[in-house]
Order: sequence, then C-alpha cells, then structure tokens
Amino acid sequence: MKYVNLGLSGLRVPRLIFGGAHIGEIVSPDKAAELIGRGRELGISAIYAADDYNRGRTEAIIGKIVKPYRDEMTLIIKAGHRVASDAIPRDPGEFHAAMGNGEMDDARLWNMGISPTARGLNRKHMVKALDASLRRLQTDYVDVYSAHFWDPYTPIEETLETFAGFVSAGKVRYIACSQTEPWQLYKALWTSERLQLPRYEAVQIRLNLLERYAMKSYLPATAAAGVSVLAFNSLASGLLSGAVGKNAATTDALGYRRRYAEMYWSEGTFTLLEKLTRCAESIGRSLGELAQGWALAQESVAALLIGPNQVEEFDAQVAAVDTPLSGSELKAISDVLEGEPLDRRVGAELLR
Repeated sequence: MKYVNLGLSGLRVPRLIFGGAHIGEIVSPDKAAELIGRGRELGISAIYAADDYNRGRTEAIIGKIVKPYRDEMTLIIKAGHRVASDAIPRDPGEFHAAMGNGEMDDARLWNMGISPTARGLNRKHMVKALDASLRRLQTDYVDVYSAHFWDPYTPIEETLETFAGFVSAGKVRYIACSQTEPWQLYKALWTSERLQLPRYEAVQIRLNLLERYAMKSYLPATAAAGVSVLAFNSLASGLLSGAVGKNAATTDALGYRRRYAEMYWSEGTFTLLEKLTRCAESIGRSLGELAQGWALAQESVAALLIGPNQVEEFDAQVAAVDTPLSGSELKAISDVLEGEPLDRRVGAELLR
C-alpha cells in the first residue's frame, strides 16, 4: 500500500481508506471485523465514519474492533449532524423540510424531539459530539476530526476556534471538512491563517467517471491550497464495479441507498458505461480498476474512501493503487469522456 501526506501536515495516510457508512446497517459487527482485519493486512490503516452513521452504532462497532491496535490506526470522524436515538425515529424528508433552505424551523424541529442545539458546528454541539464519539470509539483522541458540512448558522471563526480547543486538549490531532464548496473552503483557510488556528487539511468530495463536476473547481482549488481530496463514491455505488447490469433491479443493483439508483440510473449512464467497459477491456483492466485508477490519478486526490462488503472486493481496489494507470491508459479514458458533460451533480442534501 502506498501512503501520502494529508494536506500540508505530517500525517501519512494510505491511498485507500476504509469507509464505515455501511457498518451496523448492512455489514454486521463480525463481518466488519473481518473486513477491517483484511484491510489492515493490506496496509489500509485508516478508517472513516461519521458520528451519525446508523445512530452511533458504526462508531461503537469500529471502536471495539480497533481497540487492541488503536495507535496503529488513523480514525477520521465526521461530526455536525444530530445522532438520532432509537426513541426518536428520524424521517429524512421531515427533517430536511424543517432545516429549510435559508432558515431553520426551530419550532418544527422541537416538535420532532430535536433541540435547536442538537446539530451544527457550534461550540455547544461540537463539544458534546466529540465526547460522545470518544466514548463510542473507546479512545481518548480522534486523528482527523471533520466538519460533516458547511454550517451557515455558525460563524466559521467559532467552528475553527472550537476545533483548535480540541487540538490543544489532545482530543484531536488534525481537522478536515466535507460537503464544502471551494469558496467555503477558502474562507475557512483564510480564517485559520488570520487567527493562527489549525486549518482543514482535507476535504471529502464525491468523484467518479459518471460525476466529474469536481474537476471544474474543486480539484484546482484544493491543489492550489495544498488540501488533500478524499474522494468517495468512486465506483458510483457499484455501477463502475462491472458487477451491475442495465437489466438489474435498481434497488438490488445499487444496494441499500436507493437515492443513488435514482441519481445514476439512466440511458445516458449505461451508454457511457458500455464505452468505459470496452475501454477497460482494450487496455486489460477491470472496469473497477479503471474507475478507481482514474480517480486516484486526479489532481490533489490523496485517497479513495472505499466500502467493500466482501474481502475479495479489496483486490481490484488495491490493484488500482499498486499498478497506477499509465499516461496512455488515462488518454484512452479521456477519449471516451470527450464531449461528456462535467457538470452532472446531485443536490447537496443527497451527499453523505
């Protein structure tokens, strides 16, 4: 496994990072232990999750698994969303409606059992969220603590000063962000520089051969700032793995998140997939290897966030790292993509 520095920091991370979004939902604790163990054997020494994944169960499962070798692992944890309790069912539609586009409906949230300070990147919520994550993870520090989204209701100064307090207290080593537009990232970086605070060393971005909007501004912006991109959904929820056919039922083919089926399932998608499959065959690569090799080759992409369900799925992903695409192979992919729009993109509310 190859390793790179995270942003401008001295932290070395593998080019594949095990993602835990499915742990506790479709991956059992025993299977998670098997997957994390196999990843560790392959040199995948970093795991990412969010505190709200599966109502906190994901963190609890990961914490129990990695406890015996905690200091060998890098934990990347996102925070900011409410961690739902079993007693209060979370209806995503109702929740997002209450959040609104410009101003939160605090009364509506309160009626759902959600206090106005139960989420966000404000100091009150973040202090509580970090302490809860540390308990679930059975550790006294998080290696990389990440803002799950851009919070328009909290001044970035407050968020970064809170992160700085975590770093000073030894509870957090580095900070990062997710679901953050380039202008928002730069505002945060300028604030860190102005106030002499820790800066975001990485940003999580969706990037794959079917959805390449990040190439327009995200990748040049992060490269210029020395911020690492942690790319997720590089296989387009399985469509670019080669294991999904046009005639498969969408709910089965794309797994447990139907929103991705609705996002990618189209005639245009399958026309492009056919071209990419022929391209992969012509250069002697699997489609998955082609897709993830392409993502790894993009400007400022430090690592891919991967979520295998079976240990054998690591093989093609590790191959993409160990045998990078050559210049001629990347040119062949570019020829296939010629004329394909860069700006296909889903709404931010669908990002995870």
